[in-house]
Amino acid sequence: MPDDTDEVFLPAGWGATQPGPKHWTSDARSDDPAARVVHPPTGSGLGTGKSFLFLFGYKTASGRDRSMLDEELAQIDDDVAVLRAAGYTVVVDQQASRDDLREAVTGKGAGVEGLTPAGFYWSSHGIDDGSLECCDGSVVFPHDIDPAGVSPGLRLAVLGACYVGAYAPAWRAALGGYPLVAGWGNPVTLERAVDFLEASREADVGLDDLIERWLLTDDPIPAAAVTTGLSPSAVATGRIGPLRRRIPVIAEHLGAEWAEHETHYDLTVPLPQQRSQVVQIFVVDGAEPFAEGVQLCGIEAAIGPMSVLITPDQLLAGSARPGYGRIALISGSTGVPQIVAQSFTPLAGASSQQLAAHCYQVALSADTLQDRIFGGDDD
Repeated sequence: MPDDTDEVFLPAGWGATQPGPKHWTSDARSDDPAARVVHPPTGSGLGTGKSFLFLFGYKTASGRDRSMLDEELAQIDDDVAVLRAAGYTVVVDQQASRDDLREAVTGKGAGVEGLTPAGFYWSSHGIDDGSLECCDGSVVFPHDIDPAGVSPGLRLAVLGACYVGAYAPAWRAALGGYPLVAGWGNPVTLERAVDFLEASREADVGLDDLIERWLLTDDPIPAAAVTTGLSPSAVATGRIGPLRRRIPVIAEHLGAEWAEHETHYDLTVPLPQQRSQVVQIFVVDGAEPFAEGVQLCGIEAAIGPMSVLITPDQLLAGSARPGYGRIALISGSTGVPQIVAQSFTPLAGASSQQLAAHCYQVALSADTLQDRIFGGDDD
């Protein structure tokens, strides 16, 4: 080990290095320009003079990320062909950086200079703060984009990343308020992400549907959704006192673990196929006609944020069966409606077994819909 008189060599510039991706020189790129391919149009139409960009921000140093990239690349040939036939210049960039996204939405990216950016598909890992990972390990936030520089011709922004769809209003504002923003609000499995790109998938919303609807027509882009009329989560005004002696019995009926909070109890309800779902159980006062002031036992389970990728038939499928649960939309902290499963029943006269039945049906409804939309088992 060197003593205090030994001189330790440090490369020039290390003292000024900031945390984050490494660059060999101040003007070095963090991506490989050869990983960007520009496909010229093969026809003419609404896309003439416009561009669409497939930007993949998967980390270049991660073998797992490169494998995910390969699976997605195998599914976009049909979309590229459709766009080129309609006159679009199409870019496929396998190593997209923060600058690539900023340049894409202003029409200044390599190979699309002078073209109107009509849309882009960004795929990478998303973070629960609404940011997108880039190929070099850095992240891009909505506030990293200057809305004043975004092209007014931008119509479609598809964010193929976990969590980011929950911040769609922030991303739309960052993109000048122009495009329809579509994205996943919850973590999704790779299988679900690939399904979104497949042309032969079942009848849900996929990338080809968004392209056909918004890039092969000149229909006006809908205004941002107004969600101020939605009710907040009932849990916020809940209380637990009337349930304190009953919760151990309810949990025992379900074989569930439970935890106490100020306004509710969490019950982790085991479900078939080794799945589980967290439900919140609480007491509120009724406010509907003929139930004013009645103590209600409320049960609620989160499913995920609403988005343009979720259709009414997905939300309503199976909801007509007799049972305790219902699907509802409530206001969300990011401006995106949240999908929840709920049940409310008078507390007086309800046995612990009946309340356990309410909990189980809400848990099963939430888990079934969550799996149908997002895949996986996100409690």
